[in-house]
Amino acid sequence: MIRQIFSFLFTLTCIWSWCFAGGIGHAFAPSPATPQLWGEDIPGVRTHLNTQEPVIALTLDACGGKRGNGFDKKLINWLRKHHIPATLFITGRWINANEEIAKELASSPLFEIENHGMNHCPCSVSGRSAYGIPGTGSVEEVMREVSDATVIIKKVTNRQPRFFRSGTNYYDEVALALIEDLGYNVVGYSIAGDEGATLSEDAIVKKLLQAKAGDIILCHMNQPESDTAEGLITVIPMLQKKGFRFVTLQEYPLR
Repeated sequence: MIRQIFSFLFTLTCIWSWCFAGGIGHAFAPSPATPQLWGEDIPGVRTHLNTQEPVIALTLDACGGKRGNGFDKKLINWLRKHHIPATLFITGRWINANEEIAKELASSPLFEIENHGMNHCPCSVSGRSAYGIPGTGSVEEVMREVSDATVIIKKVTNRQPRFFRSGTNYYDEVALALIEDLGYNVVGYSIAGDEGATLSEDAIVKKLLQAKAGDIILCHMNQPESDTAEGLITVIPMLQKKGFRFVTLQEYPLR
């Protein structure tokens, strides 16, 4: 109980100082503990559906930015045609570049729109980077990365997102605790299905045929020039023939 109260008060202080950054509140911003962990699979990151049923969650990232504002229309249209649900982790900047598409995706009962951050930043309170992408550098920047995207997602979906995945899926434990205190479940993956939209169709098929009950697959929907669509279009019917059913993250508890 004491820990919960402390966590609640700490979060309120972080939010207050973030809202008034640069003013009086900035002088009272808490100094976070020095992070000890950095990675994709630190404690608290959910990587599986918590079930033994033959179900798989397909998650598709839309990262945004100079080379990431594309839209894989072929993939999304195929998922619609074949009634394959998916959880879409979308950044605020991708929505800003594709607002009408985002609204259309949000209107479909097949797709669950979730938070991929405002600017696709790894979530760090000390400015660590992942894959050459600079991370957030403070408590305030973590809060802004999450909350600014929340506002934009709510605008196009009319609902509060429940799940968060940072850019690159990297976190330190202090940033992760802040995100959880904002009400989010932090979600990673168990299978990197297209490895950043770099794999060939054959490689995607080979990798995803290893899927097991409860796996969370990570692929991308913002790189139409990649082989991601072809790989998924080929392998999804093969997985269905093996008895698997595709679901969104909200349908099962996570672990």
